[in-house]
Amino acid sequence: MEQKVWLFITRAQPGLHYGHIDGIKQGIAQGVTKILIGIWSANKEFSTENPFTFEERYDMIKASVQEVLSTLEVEVFSIPDFGDNEKWLNYIQTNLPPFDCVLTGNPWVQQVFSSTGKTIIPLEIKEFIRGTTIREQIARYATDQLPTSLPSSVLTYLASIKAFDRLKNLFHNEKKGPSLTVDIVMFTPEGKLILIQRGHYPEGVALPGWFVDIGESCAEAAVREASEETGLQIRTRKLLGEWSNPDRDPRAHNVTLAYLSEIVGGQLNAGDDAKEIVLLDPKDLATVKFAFPDHKEIIEEALESRL
Repeated sequence: MEQKVWLFITRAQPGLHYGHIDGIKQGIAQGVTKILIGIWSANKEFSTENPFTFEERYDMIKASVQEVLSTLEVEVFSIPDFGDNEKWLNYIQTNLPPFDCVLTGNPWVQQVFSSTGKTIIPLEIKEFIRGTTIREQIARYATDQLPTSLPSSVLTYLASIKAFDRLKNLFHNEKKGPSLTVDIVMFTPEGKLILIQRGHYPEGVALPGWFVDIGESCAEAAVREASEETGLQIRTRKLLGEWSNPDRDPRAHNVTLAYLSEIVGGQLNAGDDAKEIVLLDPKDLATVKFAFPDHKEIIEEALESRL
């Protein structure tokens, strides 16, 4: 059988998670016989973004392959960062063995390789797993959540190198904390809740809202986000409270401030992250699948405040 070789580039921080593994299995289903795994940012280590050394990432990849991809021929290579697209691409083409296709879910990697004539296979993300989230979970010692993202061999390895203490100290030393978001509760004149159907992960119904930008207050962010996602101009009436459970957002540890607001203008229309507007009778609240489970609690708080 003719050998079919794919290049798969990842920072592997830490190792291969189940999203990577699923992508590689997609390649196997298409007849791939060999995968070249390029460890991107191989020259960076001991930061919250790149906490593990090249050697540690190499070991974790090998452990994952042995546990869940044992039928596939895999070679692992280092790919340093150069801060220059052309140098980065030239390094790969010069130092790695020949390959037929590039398997990636990274738009930047797709763009860099677009001029090479190589076949680019966009990775179909069936299960959304983020390295950023995994690293935060390691820093929080969230050992009950990690098995859904990482093979058991990688978890054993992380414990052996005291990765949990390392990540906790790195996050502390770099002053990396939760991000701040706002959520907006508002009602139509008929008393319907104005919600959105999200267009991105995590999918589901949600309150309008997003991250607070540098240079704006939380209330200003709420006004901006209401306009961008629903087309409505609002005035914030009451701060309902803060919701800060580290597990409230599957993407990362994000703290939200929720505002009860009133509409003062604009035209209701889905925009930005909103796929569509959802108008909900409050009595049907229990029937909704929320992207963020605490949005139901936020709405209940708002309903209490309106009484």
